[in-house]
Amino acid sequence: MLVSLSNMKAYLNIDSGNTANDSFLTEQLNLISDTVEAYCQRIFNQTTYTQTFYSADYPKSKSLELVQFPLISVTSITEDGVVLDPSNYRLHKPTGSIVRPSSYFFFGTETVVVYSAGFATIPTIVDSVVKSLVEERYNKKSSGVNLNFGSDVQRISIPGAISIDFDYSLNNNDRKSAFGSILGSHANSLDYFRSERAVVGSGKLTYT
Repeated sequence: MLVSLSNMKAYLNIDSGNTANDSFLTEQLNLISDTVEAYCQRIFNQTTYTQTFYSADYPKSKSLELVQFPLISVTSITEDGVVLDPSNYRLHKPTGSIVRPSSYFFFGTETVVVYSAGFATIPTIVDSVVKSLVEERYNKKSSGVNLNFGSDVQRISIPGAISIDFDYSLNNNDRKSAFGSILGSHANSLDYFRSERAVVGSGKLTYT
């Protein structure tokens, strides 16, 4: 998850010894973290990957772009079983790009890159979005509002008779993307972190 349970409880001013809502908060932190990463099409926490590029899917190039970034380190680059000397390529860590100044990638059948990527500290904006969304859902649960409602919900009550919840966000930002019903207007804050990279063709990415 992108925010720890202890940090979330501190944000909500819930005493660390109060575990009544721990299960709910953990479930929501996992849900929101997964949704944020799915929307941004990237993984924020530091993780080790093995990414395989098949030359049939790529033209020869002096550079390759890794799916996950920022890049922390490269363990190895192997072309058809031959490990490249690190002196033959250079890294641009913020973008996850690897460049060969005096040669090209994708001459052989496959290129395998083992690397680590991700943020040592989750970006402040992402951290804030996760906390805000979990807080919204926690407040809904506490007040009895349906969690499936969007971010703009108002309750009209007739004392002693009935209470009706109105979701004013159904026709707005909450329904404009596949994750809109969860992210709502917060999706706009995450657009800066969205990645358009994908494993092209038969290329594959595995996680360690």
